[in-house]
Amino acid sequence: NNFIWEYTIMKKILFSLLLALSPLMVFAQQKIAIVNSQVLLTAMPESKDAQTRLQELDKKYSKELQTMQDEYTKKTEAFVNEQDKLSDAIKKSRQQELVDMQNRIQQSAMVMQQDMQKQQEALFTPIQQKLSDAIKKVGDAEGFTYVLDSSLTLYTGKDAQDITNKVKAGLGIK
Repeated sequence: NNFIWEYTIMKKILFSLLLALSPLMVFAQQKIAIVNSQVLLTAMPESKDAQTRLQELDKKYSKELQTMQDEYTKKTEAFVNEQDKLSDAIKKSRQQELVDMQNRIQQSAMVMQQDMQKQQEALFTPIQQKLSDAIKKVGDAEGFTYVLDSSLTLYTGKDAQDITNKVKAGLGIK
């Protein structure tokens, strides 16, 4: 009787111990890799091309805004120099014209900024997808359970494998 009771207790303790350790055993069997996606992204030729196109667009928009600002400055200076000679009606009209110009400049700047964001998204979304696909391909081929970005991890243990160079090779980057 005592033996059966001890056997039952031992069985429960052993079962509880296995239950408690099973998550650790499962975790130990998972392969984890890290990758530096920022290094890969900047090394991709498509990324460099996209960045160049965005810089050219930014230059174009900056030049356009500068032209508008220069015109506004000229008209403001002309108004300040002539305002004493102007009738109230013309003075009011010119002031409104300056306010309208300033509003157009602000509106244009906002539209240009929105277009820059849209262009950046349009250019970089396929590049990021290509990078993601390459990481997934290497992760699947190597049998990794997780691939983490090295810039987002606080600590990387010795068992984590850096697959940045394998992904680079998969992308055809030297």
